Amino acid sequence: MAGTVEHPDIKYVVYPVRLDGTPTGEKPRLRHDPDCPHFEWGDGIVLGTPEPATEDQMQTLRACKTCIGTRRASRGGGRPNGKAGRTGELCPTCNQTMSLTGACDNCA
Repeated sequence: MAGTVEHPDIKYVVYPVRLDGTPTGEKPRLRHDPDCPHFEWGDGIVLGTPEPATEDQMQTLRACKTCIGTRRASRGGGRPNGKAGRTGELCPTCNQTMSLTGACDNCA
């Protein structure tokens, strides 16, 4: 019997890629919304392609805190334009954008 998935509406994963777009071979670490700002490099460049999470990934991967926070901030539950969460530096470990607190949702 499957367990309860927290934030089941956050249901995409992105396989890590290098700056040139080649896969790193690593597995996704979190579930995201398709327009999560973690993958925006700037100048319209997006690293990685959101893919629907498998049932196993839905059960085992946490939802991205940025995606959760953006949903809470917008009363309708949907994400506005995806720009509101992109405010921090890049994490030196995983190269995802961190929040203003400097804590990486991906590595936490």
